[in-house]
Amino acid sequence: MAKAKPAQESLLPQIQQKEKTALSKLQQQFNSKVKKIDKLKADLAERVRVLDEIRARVQQEIHPLVQELVQKRVEYVKMLDQMCGLGFFRKKEKEKLGYLIEDLSYSLIHNFGVEEMKAYFDKYADITFDEEEELADAEAKEMTQSLLKNMLGLDVDLKDLDDFGTLQEKLERQMRAEQEHREAQRATRQKSKAQLAKEAKAKAELQNISKATRRLYTDLVKLLHPDKEQDPAAKAWKEEAMKQVTTAYNQDDFFELLRLQMAFMHEQELHLDRIPEEQLKYYVKLLNDQIRDLQEEHSSYFYGPDARLFYKFGGTPKQMDAKFLRAKKEIQAEMKQLQYDITDFKDPKFLREYLKDLKF
Repeated sequence: MAKAKPAQESLLPQIQQKEKTALSKLQQQFNSKVKKIDKLKADLAERVRVLDEIRARVQQEIHPLVQELVQKRVEYVKMLDQMCGLGFFRKKEKEKLGYLIEDLSYSLIHNFGVEEMKAYFDKYADITFDEEEELADAEAKEMTQSLLKNMLGLDVDLKDLDDFGTLQEKLERQMRAEQEHREAQRATRQKSKAQLAKEAKAKAELQNISKATRRLYTDLVKLLHPDKEQDPAAKAWKEEAMKQVTTAYNQDDFFELLRLQMAFMHEQELHLDRIPEEQLKYYVKLLNDQIRDLQEEHSSYFYGPDARLFYKFGGTPKQMDAKFLRAKKEIQAEMKQLQYDITDFKDPKFLREYLKDLKF
């Protein structure tokens, strides 16, 4: 048996125009949406690649410098604490030093987890760091409780906010109860024939859309199932192909199923232009849904947790190099300035001059 051909990675599902026959509006929409999905997928893949590169470079180039900077800040706080104990400084000057130590030590604990700084914070603050964190946590819980009540109409005990699993279960239970109540209210209202027809049509469309995906998957499984394959090379190829098909189906990736259909079934003379208009209509709806999902995923890179990282270090290779170089220089400059301050402020006169301009 001849060895099966590998999937053509660049093959894009497109309906080809025949001689003297223009594509229908629906066929043009199909081609346009396929191209749009291909572009969105390529953009997302590139964004993932860039973010992976950024994370690797941050870990390798930035993180070690940040650790050095943290240690230098710790050294600075300890020096200020020693100076504050001298009898040289007046009461107001010592208050300023205390505020400075409190502010710096809080940042080191909160942002970098430097536990040894708690002793310095507690020494100068009105309440301990742990007490302040408890107060902040209580305020955040009360705000969350208020938001859930005012925006969603959900009653949540403060103690529930300590256990996310319990909170989620309670929220889902309340939301289900509200949904059941709304459905019960709708059921008591008499529906018109037009409403019933509209609901039946929507239900039928959903079923047909689901069938369209399953049909593609079933056709590919029949073609590629490796169990009855005798040739070891062809069997290995089909096993790998089946993995791709199953992954696309499980991820509800209709575009990828179409692409795999084009790649794996091209020898069977598959012609997209022969797809009936009604079936093509459901294909377009599925592609529309996928475009919406990809656009949402794309937006998450601009507004999600990785957005700041991307804007700070992303860009062309040249831009990335420049941004990393600038970030490293900024950290190194701060460490250099801290070392100057540590050296200079050991002279109480220099530190007094610095405190004159310090505002709290």
